[in-house]
Amino acid sequence: MQSNSIRYRLKEPEVHEFKNAGIIIESIQLGSNSDSFLRFILRKSDNDQISVQFENNTTVIQIPKDIANEWTGTGSVGFDAAIELENGRTLKVLVEKDFECLEANKEENIGAYPNPMKNC
Repeated sequence: MQSNSIRYRLKEPEVHEFKNAGIIIESIQLGSNSDSFLRFILRKSDNDQISVQFENNTTVIQIPKDIANEWTGTGSVGFDAAIELENGRTLKVLVEKDFECLEANKEENIGAYPNPMKNC
């Protein structure tokens, strides 16, 4: 965790789903109650700037289509934004492709992009 920041790391199949569908949704169950969850949504938008909303346990990051298309259609690793909040603070947003961990087991690396630092 870093102060007032959100970081999304997507594996290759997730990036392809986002490219094709314009949205990717992930949930984390935090307890045994059905309402004890956090939901994270990455969505393409017609907005001209990256924006973030939080409502009903759901964080939605909206990405302008041109940024999303550049990221999903090229070798670009990621993009970021600093969003000024109404209270004067800044929310840092980072979205990036997830690369294989060099010291992880095969299961942890399933779907990850090949790590350019890997010596084969």
